[in-house]
Amino acid sequence: MKKILEAKDKQLNAEQQISLLLILATFKSLTEQLYNIKGAHKGILKKRFNLVMATFRSYERELDTTWFKNNTQAIEDLHDALTDMIYTLRNAVLTENKDKL
Repeated sequence: MKKILEAKDKQLNAEQQISLLLILATFKSLTEQLYNIKGAHKGILKKRFNLVMATFRSYERELDTTWFKNNTQAIEDLHDALTDMIYTLRNAVLTENKDKL
Protein backbone atom coordinates (compact mmCIF):
# COMPACT_ATOMS: atom_id res chain seq x y z
CA MET A 1 0.00 0.00 0.00
CA LYS A 2 1.36 3.38 -0.96
CA LYS A 3 2.19 5.70 1.91
CA ILE A 4 -0.50 8.38 1.91
CA LEU A 5 0.45 10.33 5.01
CA GLU A 6 3.68 11.80 6.20
CA ALA A 7 3.71 12.14 9.95
CA LYS A 8 6.26 13.06 12.57
CA ASP A 9 4.72 10.49 14.90
CA LYS A 10 5.96 7.23 13.40
CA GLN A 11 4.29 5.21 16.17
CA LEU A 12 0.90 5.44 14.48
CA ASN A 13 -0.03 2.73 12.04
CA ALA A 14 -1.72 3.48 8.73
CA GLU A 15 -5.24 2.97 10.11
CA GLN A 16 -4.56 5.38 12.99
CA GLN A 17 -3.12 7.95 10.61
CA ILE A 18 -6.24 7.76 8.44
CA SER A 19 -8.42 8.10 11.54
CA LEU A 20 -6.56 11.25 12.58
CA LEU A 21 -6.90 12.64 9.08
CA LEU A 22 -10.67 12.05 9.22
CA ILE A 23 -10.85 13.60 12.70
CA LEU A 24 -9.13 16.75 11.51
CA ALA A 25 -11.36 17.06 8.45
CA THR A 26 -14.41 16.46 10.65
CA PHE A 27 -13.26 19.13 13.12
CA LYS A 28 -12.84 21.60 10.28
CA SER A 29 -16.38 20.88 9.07
CA LEU A 30 -17.81 20.98 12.58
CA THR A 31 -16.06 24.26 13.33
CA GLU A 32 -17.62 25.71 10.18
CA GLN A 33 -21.07 24.53 11.29
CA LEU A 34 -20.53 25.94 14.80
CA TYR A 35 -19.55 29.27 13.29
CA ASN A 36 -22.91 29.34 11.50
CA ILE A 37 -24.72 29.45 14.86
CA LYS A 38 -22.27 31.71 16.65
CA GLY A 39 -24.12 34.37 18.60
CA ALA A 40 -27.29 32.28 18.97
CA HIS A 41 -26.60 31.46 22.63
CA LYS A 42 -26.57 33.50 25.82
CA GLY A 43 -25.26 33.11 29.35
CA ILE A 44 -23.65 29.86 30.46
CA LEU A 45 -24.52 28.14 27.17
CA LYS A 46 -22.61 30.86 25.30
CA LYS A 47 -19.57 30.29 27.55
CA ARG A 48 -19.69 26.56 26.90
CA PHE A 49 -20.14 27.13 23.18
CA ASN A 50 -17.09 29.42 23.13
CA LEU A 51 -15.11 26.83 25.09
CA VAL A 52 -16.00 24.15 22.52
CA MET A 53 -14.95 26.48 19.69
CA ALA A 54 -11.65 27.31 21.40
CA THR A 55 -10.94 23.64 22.10
CA PHE A 56 -11.62 22.62 18.50
CA ARG A 57 -9.45 25.43 17.16
CA SER A 58 -6.62 24.55 19.53
CA TYR A 59 -6.69 20.86 18.62
CA GLU A 60 -6.94 21.68 14.93
CA ARG A 61 -3.98 24.08 15.10
CA GLU A 62 -1.87 21.54 16.98
CA LEU A 63 -2.55 18.83 14.42
CA ASP A 64 -2.04 21.27 11.55
CA THR A 65 1.33 22.46 12.82
CA THR A 66 2.75 19.20 14.13
CA TRP A 67 1.19 16.41 12.12
CA PHE A 68 -0.39 17.22 8.79
CA LYS A 69 1.83 19.88 7.22
CA ASN A 70 2.49 17.69 4.19
CA ASN A 71 -1.08 16.46 3.82
CA THR A 72 -3.05 19.65 3.36
CA GLN A 73 -4.62 18.59 0.07
CA ALA A 74 -5.96 15.33 1.53
CA ILE A 75 -7.35 17.21 4.53
CA GLU A 76 -9.00 19.85 2.35
CA ASP A 77 -10.50 17.20 0.05
CA LEU A 78 -11.99 15.33 3.02
CA HIS A 79 -13.19 18.58 4.60
CA ASP A 80 -14.90 19.61 1.35
CA ALA A 81 -16.56 16.20 1.00
CA LEU A 82 -17.80 16.22 4.60
CA THR A 83 -19.05 19.79 4.36
CA ASP A 84 -20.85 19.05 1.08
CA MET A 85 -22.50 16.03 2.72
CA ILE A 86 -23.59 18.14 5.72
CA TYR A 87 -25.15 20.80 3.50
CA THR A 88 -26.85 18.17 1.33
CA LEU A 89 -28.37 16.57 4.43
CA ARG A 90 -29.33 19.97 5.86
CA ASN A 91 -31.08 20.98 2.65
CA ALA A 92 -32.89 17.63 2.46
CA VAL A 93 -34.17 18.04 6.03
CA LEU A 94 -35.25 21.62 5.34
CA THR A 95 -37.03 20.59 2.16
CA GLU A 96 -38.73 17.65 3.84
CA ASN A 97 -39.87 19.73 6.81
CA LYS A 98 -40.51 23.13 5.23
CA ASP A 99 -44.19 23.00 6.18
CA LYS A 100 -43.37 22.09 9.79
CA LEU A 101 -40.75 24.79 10.38
